[in-house]
Amino acid sequence: MAEIAGVLRDAERPALVLGSLADDPGTWSAVAELATALDAPVWQAAYSYRMGFDQTSPLFAGHLPPGRAGLRDALGEHDVVLVLGAHAFRQYLFEDGDFVGGDTRVLVVTEDADEAVHSDAELAVIAPIDAVAGALAQDLPVRAPAARAPRPVPAPLVAEPGAEIRPGDVFQALAERLPAESTYFEESPSTRRPLLAALPVRAPFGFLTAAMGGLGFAVPGAIGVKMARPERPVVAIVGDGASLYNVQALWSAQKYGVGVLFVVMSNGGYAVMDRLAHNAGATPPWPGFGEISLSTLAAGFGCPAKRIETVEELLAVLDEVVPTLGERTEPLVLDVAVTTA
Repeated sequence: MAEIAGVLRDAERPALVLGSLADDPGTWSAVAELATALDAPVWQAAYSYRMGFDQTSPLFAGHLPPGRAGLRDALGEHDVVLVLGAHAFRQYLFEDGDFVGGDTRVLVVTEDADEAVHSDAELAVIAPIDAVAGALAQDLPVRAPAARAPRPVPAPLVAEPGAEIRPGDVFQALAERLPAESTYFEESPSTRRPLLAALPVRAPFGFLTAAMGGLGFAVPGAIGVKMARPERPVVAIVGDGASLYNVQALWSAQKYGVGVLFVVMSNGGYAVMDRLAHNAGATPPWPGFGEISLSTLAAGFGCPAKRIETVEELLAVLDEVVPTLGERTEPLVLDVAVTTA
């Protein structure tokens, strides 16, 4: 503790990086106190499966890039980076080069010994994150806050008659309507980064995704969370390709009266796999599946579903359904036709 505090006390431009293990109410509070004391920007680690900070705060800097070059750029201005609840650093796909520049010192605090071992850091401490962050916040001198621009708020989404739905329209519409005490699941790999940018997490347990990068998690996972916390609004945002891995879980949602809202991003293809093939200089060998209807599949499992093809339809159904998510006992699949742009 003394060593960490000494490094942070001498830091001119410190930053915090939060991992998935920082998502509980006590840790949220302690980290917010520490970030305020340090007046330090807070980054969320790449590929986090849970979130640990209010992403509407002026101190929230964003989500770290998934490649080393972008990571070096993002953290390049900081002389000390304290990583809490993650290892330093999770990146994908592989890139050559260092994680950070040579003038940046990296410290790690985690409760997971494996994360500590796999960290590229000068010091990794295995300890409870909330206790360490809280103690540091009390020990360190409070810095004067720098002027920061507030998070930009986009203009409200307006439904123009007959307008096609872009992925960003779906995320903005949800951001405008979901209460802070919601949980949303992300399993839409081709649109993950714009989704995270548009739909900020504002409270503990607000976000879940697969920790291991596999597919087929969000549909049954959202059902399980809603069964465990029936009073909580739960939304699963799923690509049409990802939804096919466990689409049969919709039967369970209907059978047991589980009121999850499933938003299926239907672009008729396997966009993330197409992108990987193109990056390798190849033509995707698999067909598209534009003829597959997720709303029809859902109906076959007895689960209510609607096909949504315009922004006007999307906003209308969200205005009707989102206010009911806290007490809802019937699932609903929105098969949303989105553009690939």
